[in-house]
Amino acid sequence: MASYELIGSYSTVQVLSPTLTNEIEYCTIRTQPSLVIASKPVQRTVFDAGQAGEELSIFAEAIEQIMSSDHAIVSATGSQVLDPASGLLDDVVIFTVAYPDATTGNAVTAEAVVPVGLLDFSDGQIGSVLLQQVDAILNAVYANLRDAAGG
Repeated sequence: MASYELIGSYSTVQVLSPTLTNEIEYCTIRTQPSLVIASKPVQRTVFDAGQAGEELSIFAEAIEQIMSSDHAIVSATGSQVLDPASGLLDDVVIFTVAYPDATTGNAVTAEAVVPVGLLDFSDGQIGSVLLQQVDAILNAVYANLRDAAGG
């Protein structure tokens, strides 16, 4: 299992809708060995019960699995984007995809934005479906780069 280092956290309220909020601990980790820094909200009750480690390990493992995949990933970092439908912030990990790959001197790159909610491949069938969704995002970005480069 991938390891991680917790590099920061703070208590806050996550706004899910105009009438629904969620008390969370917003945790920022650094994955090993890729050193990706990304953040994930953890339910406050889970954090207070000392059980955030499993959730953060699963998150780190998913990031590392993508970093070591065949998708020509150059780097990754955590971020937040505005959901156009709700106007609320969404947590994401932005993976930088290279074409043709990072080893060539003339590679071009683009960002693949992956919602944090998709980064849990631990539950058999659900994990498989989530991984397929992540693969589709990464493959689409790679295909766009390839097409734009005339490849």
